[in-house]
Amino acid sequence: MKILKRVIRILKNRPEVILRKVVHRLPKVIKGKLLNFPSPSHMQQQVKQIIETYQGDIFVFPLPSCPWGYMFQRPQQIARALAQEGKLVFYLVDTSFPFMPDWKVRGALKVEPNLYLFNDNAGGLELIKACSNRRLMVWQYWPHQRETIANWEKQHNMFKIYDCIDFIETFDQYEQITVDFEKSIIESDCLIATAKSIVKDLQRYEKNAVYIPNAVAIEDFEQYELFDWPLLSKAKKENKTIIGYYGAIADWFDFEVVTYMAKRNPNWMIVLVGEVYPSVETQVQQLISTSNILVLPRVFYSKIPHLLSFFDVAILPFLINQITLNTSPVKVFEYLAGGKCVVSTPLPEVLEIEGVLIGETKQQFELQVKEALNSNNNPNHILKHKEIANQHTWKNRIKQLYEVLERDHEKNFNF
Repeated sequence: MKILKRVIRILKNRPEVILRKVVHRLPKVIKGKLLNFPSPSHMQQQVKQIIETYQGDIFVFPLPSCPWGYMFQRPQQIARALAQEGKLVFYLVDTSFPFMPDWKVRGALKVEPNLYLFNDNAGGLELIKACSNRRLMVWQYWPHQRETIANWEKQHNMFKIYDCIDFIETFDQYEQITVDFEKSIIESDCLIATAKSIVKDLQRYEKNAVYIPNAVAIEDFEQYELFDWPLLSKAKKENKTIIGYYGAIADWFDFEVVTYMAKRNPNWMIVLVGEVYPSVETQVQQLISTSNILVLPRVFYSKIPHLLSFFDVAILPFLINQITLNTSPVKVFEYLAGGKCVVSTPLPEVLEIEGVLIGETKQQFELQVKEALNSNNNPNHILKHKEIANQHTWKNRIKQLYEVLERDHEKNFNF
């Protein structure tokens, strides 16, 4: 019954979303005609025009991809950072994500200088053909992207980077996943891991994995667009203390600690913004029943810096489990870039970050939030947190990658 109500709500409010999902499932030829994809030769020519004046190696992020218009995480941030460093980047998308800008991409779509979204309705083959005389740096970050890359290898020799962002158990499971995961590691020319625990685990494959954790684009949190947040503005006018979180609300979220803090601190408004996973909808409904807990839907990355400005303290209330033990949370660096005091549960990768307060139990977590609120009275606290964030930029991470490539690989990289 809940699923039926959800479908009816989507149909009522966003009928185009359902239509797009139906179209995506059609055979490739029919879908291509319905969605007015250009001819293969036209898309190849488009790519050739883009690359003709560029002399360096070309970075390509394969399908299936983390949608550009979804939660803006490590893959999109790395693609942006590479482009900002002057590298030409193609980030592949498809119509499986029925929202903008992914849905409207036909061929190449420029989203930033040097950065193009690409969809040829052929898994990127037209892009590969157009780049036949250029070296491609393929940035893989999911095991199930290996099938796409294997198809490309029939057309092109490439340098393969495998960015191991999670343990295999974290991904949506399918029959071939273990084979794809292990072959992606073994066949990679450069192996990267986001967490030290993953680096350690990858040693069994006798490959040198480079530790490159997540980071932040500082500039996004220094100058940003203002949006309308009526509920948050109202809470501020009522002198509410806003304790905030944004990101996925999933099985690894600690609902108990949030409920505990809300009930003990009625003047706090605990704001949770993000995608609610179906598996935790019941827990989220229970949260909403608490008067001073506000749950808002996922927002685009462009809105996050202004959203963060409303928070008095930013929190990361994650359970400690197999997923979070091996997670490098992007949002912690973003919290710090926004000048916010951060309170987290004891995730190993978070313990590595200076300035983050740690609460192991719900009681300790609450005490650390109160400590963070007290530290807000120190006029230097914003500057302090921004300085910490500035040590963890995507630009620095990309520089580290270049150093590794030049040091460990006898390649003439055109950086």
